[in-house]
Amino acid sequence: MIDDPAISRVITVASATELRSVQDALRRMDAPPPCMLLSPDGAGCLLGPAWWRALLAQTGCVLPAFLDCGASAGRAVEALGLGVRHILLDGSCPQARTVGLLAGELGAVCLGARPASHRLDLDPAPIRLERYLRGR
Repeated sequence: MIDDPAISRVITVASATELRSVQDALRRMDAPPPCMLLSPDGAGCLLGPAWWRALLAQTGCVLPAFLDCGASAGRAVEALGLGVRHILLDGSCPQARTVGLLAGELGAVCLGARPASHRLDLDPAPIRLERYLRGR
C-alpha cells in the first residue's frame, strides 16, 4: 500500500467514464476522503503509458493516479519519460530499485506492490461508489 496514511480510498479506473464518475462523486461530497486512482492490472504494458497520460489529461484528473506497469521496467521508465508521476512497478522486477530511484529523482512516486482497490464496472453505479468513498 502507499506509505501515505492520509490516502484512505483506492479506486481502479479503466476509462474516462469511470474516472469522471469518481470525480463527480468526490465533488458531490462535503468532505471527500483523500483517495488515489489506479489503472487496471498491467495496463502500462497492455495499453501503454501514452494511453494513461491521455486519459488523465482528457479528464483533467488532479488525483494521484498510478499506472500499473506490472514487472516491465521499460514501460515504467517510458511512463516517467512521458511525465507520468505515479507508477506501480512490481517489486519482483530486477530493475525495481533502480526505477524507484529514478522516479524519486524526477519527483515521481513508484509503488512496489498493487494495493487493494475498489473496482468500478463499465457503467459505474454512483450510489455504490459513494458508499465506498464514505467508508460504508
